[in-house]
Amino acid sequence: MTRTFRYLFTVASTAAILTAAHAALTRRILCIDGANTVISAECCQLFALRDDLQENLFHGGLCTSEARESLRLTFNDAIAISPALEAQGQFGGGGVDGSIAIFADIETGYHTNVGLDEIIQLQKPILARHNVSVADL
Repeated sequence: MTRTFRYLFTVASTAAILTAAHAALTRRILCIDGANTVISAECCQLFALRDDLQENLFHGGLCTSEARESLRLTFNDAIAISPALEAQGQFGGGGVDGSIAIFADIETGYHTNVGLDEIIQLQKPILARHNVSVADL
């Protein structure tokens, strides 16, 4: 019993030390806002986007209909797959790429996307204020 405990303790201790060492060696960049740090400077702009969404679309972080519809939009965009393209051996989609918002006039006509045109319209002003793609939003 003691030998097993020592072995498990050694493995757990080694894992903890390696995790701490990796975290200490990962270079972080302070964003211009002075409050957030990131590994890649390109990510700094996402904090302003997050704050704008929270304040102006999600009413301070509440679980409103806009928050739920945004989640539904993201989910539907992520799972969209074209069986016809896949049958031809081509990439049939999948993954959040913003296609529902980009092609809203077509995509929101599909029965699974009915009603998403409203959240797309509400998100447009927020998207216009930030230098990000529809997929990043």
